[in-house]
Amino acid sequence: MKQQGYVNETGQPIVHKQMDPKKLGMYGGIALLVILMIVFIVMTVNKSRKNKKCNSIEDAYKTAALSYAKEKNQLPTVETESITINGDDLIATGRISKSDVMLKENQCHATITITRYKEPENKKGKSEQELDEERYILNVELTNCGYCTTSDRYGKWKTSSKMPKGNVIVELVPTFNYYETEDYYTKWTSYYAQEYLSEEKSEYGFPLLENEKLMPKVPDVGHIIDIEKEDKNYYRYRDKRWKFYKNANGDYSAYSSTQPSGYANKDTASMRKTDWSSWSMNYPDTASYRTIKSSVGYRWYYKKDGKKVYWNSGEYSPEQPAELYTERDDKKVTMYSYQDTEWRWYNGEKRNYSGYTSVAPRGFNYRDDENMMIGNWSSYSEQSKKTSENSYYREEMVEVRSRYRIKYQVYSLLKLPEFVDKETFEKQVGKSYTQFYNTPNIKVEVKYQYRYRKA
Repeated sequence: MKQQGYVNETGQPIVHKQMDPKKLGMYGGIALLVILMIVFIVMTVNKSRKNKKCNSIEDAYKTAALSYAKEKNQLPTVETESITINGDDLIATGRISKSDVMLKENQCHATITITRYKEPENKKGKSEQELDEERYILNVELTNCGYCTTSDRYGKWKTSSKMPKGNVIVELVPTFNYYETEDYYTKWTSYYAQEYLSEEKSEYGFPLLENEKLMPKVPDVGHIIDIEKEDKNYYRYRDKRWKFYKNANGDYSAYSSTQPSGYANKDTASMRKTDWSSWSMNYPDTASYRTIKSSVGYRWYYKKDGKKVYWNSGEYSPEQPAELYTERDDKKVTMYSYQDTEWRWYNGEKRNYSGYTSVAPRGFNYRDDENMMIGNWSSYSEQSKKTSENSYYREEMVEVRSRYRIKYQVYSLLKLPEFVDKETFEKQVGKSYTQFYNTPNIKVEVKYQYRYRKA
């Protein structure tokens, strides 16, 4: 019997085509792939969330343990040596909040091991945290911590010749050899004023010269172990001078370049010069009592980290404004400065002035304080020239200058035929490792293999 089917508008039977098995398989495969991708993404996100939580607990213990060991002066100082800190002690002493190490309802217990690794290289510009990360290896063993428990979270032990990265627990497998060393010193630098020094302290506890080329040179075979700094006071002085006069009588004006009203005579012996004005691109007004000079001005700078640092934000100056500003731009301008002559004007008897002097000449009992002149600064010297006798007219400036020398070591060839384990090393050198490590003029060299477990 024929199967009754559906018909279309014209009365023709409608034939239903079956799905191509190949296409059916393809669509099924795509659906399965989508499901697997969703499962993979969910698992990855979940694992990332768990790792983030576990890392935060481990980091909290690491930070607290390192801070505690620093404060108690317990950090290991000998390469490969370790200390162990109980995490519960950190909580009991308030070093860490209990809430920071909870996983759901469980407090994660921890044992933290801090191992001395290597002294950081190229220390300049690194933060203390970055230096600590290079000096020490910190491992955290978590227990009672759910999926963060170390024995469950980390895989099997593996070995590498390079320090592994990522979420790892690392154990050092060291071998040892040593050098004999000789200590040497470079010659001292010249003494430099403070403007030549860096603004920041170095690892040696004080600022070094900003320009590294001014520091002493160490031979290529030398290993720097210390830098020494010596400070010395340098002195320079300048003297105040006045005009003294014999006669206290007489009607005298204040100093003026032009004749004041009511004064008949100019005392030419009282003449004085004003200080030169600051350099300016403005041309000053002219006058019979005024001297004008001109010069070429430049913008002065020095280079720091490859960039130009200008004096006074790029102001022009004919003279080098300070020793530090050694370079100048090519662009130039004409600049002017002026100095005025002044006199005292009088009625009646002249005062009878002396010349400029710091000490009153015999018979000249009166000092004209308004015509004080200050001399130029002397050159710097290592000795002070100011005494109790001249202190009333002598000014002194003290400048602290610094010089440097470098202590360095030169190593012998390696003393043992090969690198050996700790027990063999101690037998061959006849001392415990720690004692030998701290022996003067001995440099222990350590090579590492690394045992590690990866999360």
